[in-house]
Amino acid sequence: MDQGFSFASVILSYFLVGGGMFTATLASNALKLTSEIAVGGVLAAGAFAGGFIAGRASRGRTILEPAIGTVAVVATIVGLAATTPIGKLIWALAQDQTLKFVGTVGLVGVVGALVGAFVSEKLFGEATQSSIPWLLYTAMSVFGACLLATLFASILSFGDNATTRLDLGVVILIGIGGGCLLAGLAVGASARTRPLLAALVGGGLGVAGYFALISRAQPPDKDAMAGLALFAAAGAIVTLIGTAVGWAAVGRKHAT
Repeated sequence: MDQGFSFASVILSYFLVGGGMFTATLASNALKLTSEIAVGGVLAAGAFAGGFIAGRASRGRTILEPAIGTVAVVATIVGLAATTPIGKLIWALAQDQTLKFVGTVGLVGVVGALVGAFVSEKLFGEATQSSIPWLLYTAMSVFGACLLATLFASILSFGDNATTRLDLGVVILIGIGGGCLLAGLAVGASARTRPLLAALVGGGLGVAGYFALISRAQPPDKDAMAGLALFAAAGAIVTLIGTAVGWAAVGRKHAT
């Protein structure tokens, strides 16, 4: 099997670690944790889970791709804190606290994800040739990718230039469409066997998790739920398309 560097696995790791840390943030909010140590521990656990899965999903026996993906997640957090209007405001009002927060998130994210990837590689070795685990890999990567795409789209909606502001529905559509397509491409390019069915089901589960998170802010009514179900189905199809393209272009060339 090809043991070389895989850029697709870096992208996949980025989504997986990001999804793990987002899930940890949701868990800490649900548990109403206030202790910095407790919140840091939950974030580290989320990063560990993301890194562990990234280690299993990455082609070959290497933690390089999960390591780069993790650094990219931390860089995204730092970049948002430094460049977005709300980040600049927080920075101006509380520089010391912001530095401490960014430093804590960066440290626990990098350490947790790298330990997770290292443990995964040492315990299980090379990525599995079965397509079944890719259901989980796809679901988590779609979840993380949709949230990250939504985050970037929402930056435009709060930009200084009013002409760039986006409606919430457009932001969500960008998050689902962009996240599912990018995650699907990364999944198809990273897999050792064609994971089309797993991508379809996992894509739907990932979008469902995405909606479960965003609906916490505003619980949907019955009509909205029907629309969300259609979005989840559409997201699953987009994920499938992305996976098929990624597999045809890259993945099958390295299949065992």
